Amino acid sequence: MVAIITDQLKKVLVQDLFDENEGTNVGDSNNHYYITVGRSQSWQPVENTDVSPSPVNTERERRLLRYNMQSSIAINNFSFVIPLKDWSANSNYSQYNDNVAGQPATSYYVRTEDNNVYIVIRTGKDANGTVQVSTVKPDHTDTTLPIETDGYVWKFLYTITTTNANNFLTGEFMPVKFIDSAVGTDPEFSQFSVQNAAVPGQIIGYRVTTKGGVYSSAPSISVEGNGTGARAKAVLNTAGGVEAIEIDDSNGAGNIVTRMGSGYDYANVVVNGTNLSVGGITAAAVPVFASPAGMGADAREDLRSGSIMFNVKPAGNVSGDWIVDNDYRQLGILRNPTQFGSTTLFTDASGIAQNRITLTTSPGANTIQYANDIKITGGTSGAQAWLDFHDDSNGLWYHQDETTGFVAFTNSEVVTIDGYTASTLTINQALVTPDFDKFTGDLLFIDNKSTATTRDADQTEDIKLVIKL
Repeated sequence: MVAIITDQLKKVLVQDLFDENEGTNVGDSNNHYYITVGRSQSWQPVENTDVSPSPVNTERERRLLRYNMQSSIAINNFSFVIPLKDWSANSNYSQYNDNVAGQPATSYYVRTEDNNVYIVIRTGKDANGTVQVSTVKPDHTDTTLPIETDGYVWKFLYTITTTNANNFLTGEFMPVKFIDSAVGTDPEFSQFSVQNAAVPGQIIGYRVTTKGGVYSSAPSISVEGNGTGARAKAVLNTAGGVEAIEIDDSNGAGNIVTRMGSGYDYANVVVNGTNLSVGGITAAAVPVFASPAGMGADAREDLRSGSIMFNVKPAGNVSGDWIVDNDYRQLGILRNPTQFGSTTLFTDASGIAQNRITLTTSPGANTIQYANDIKITGGTSGAQAWLDFHDDSNGLWYHQDETTGFVAFTNSEVVTIDGYTASTLTINQALVTPDFDKFTGDLLFIDNKSTATTRDADQTEDIKLVIKL
């Protein structure tokens, strides 16, 4: 038995996550999502190599990330996204097809340099119905369907706003969203207008399944179904077969928007055989339906989005909650961690995941080279840990894993720092607790970065994580 997950289910699952994070559903405001960073030591510190392993979907992998966790920041920016497809002259694009799963190899939508997004209603074809390259960049931003001089028909869906581009546009992905409401001065009003103008039950194209022939001239086409208004015309190839069927009247005089019809749940295409040669084979075709609510009603449906991007921009040390002057190699998404030592949810905008010890005197942070995978060791307890940061309060931020063990440091013991040979360093306070318990909450996402990211106090980082079904 073979089963599939449909695009609709993927969107439902992503929408549930989107709504839950946004707090739009009952009870969902009690959920809190954070992007976490961690792992300051190299991937193979003993071997002195730093090759990131591919994460695996196991409980142990999630536990290892928790060991390495440094800090978190609340997720407030998120969007549905789709693969980025830029329009370029003299390129082929596919006509929208409801019989193709996911994203086809040849894109059926584009983003132009103006950040306008269009979907292909009709490809340009020569007199024999052969698909041609696109040479005219679409630039309309209304609900019309102009036929460009290269024969392509593009439907405008939306414009990526400057804010959304800054937050969610990358070299691989671009944002797509549904607009709940907008007024004429809003930058998303053009998309809102397209949504409101969408016509349910449209037939936006035809797919020839049998070319048939030989026809002495293009046969007339009729559409039978429970809707009204769909019109089409045939295009013959040099062999006398039906190479393509286009939206239009048979005489080519119709308006494309109105000739898509409306109200169709089902339909079949009838190819007239009057001008078919004796013994010839009748051509056959099937209609291509838009999304049920109509093309443009929901760009997420039209563009088959099954991914969501989360974006955070930590600035400097994030009010003292993030490590600087060191690096990290792992990213995660954590839902509903609790406050340390409590069952109460952690709800702050950011937080520290690491334990700290405070010293009676400062070791002098400028002499510590964090990138060298430094360990600290307790002289009495024998505790070991990876040192991540030295703050202005003589605090040493650290984490422990299976290589260091999990022995606790003790008050008043002397500690040594790898590569640091200054005067005696004595622990004043053996445990300054973190803001949240990194071993609580649901770990939903793991990304092992191929290169370490170094942070400093003057840096604002742009972290974008994509969850794709």
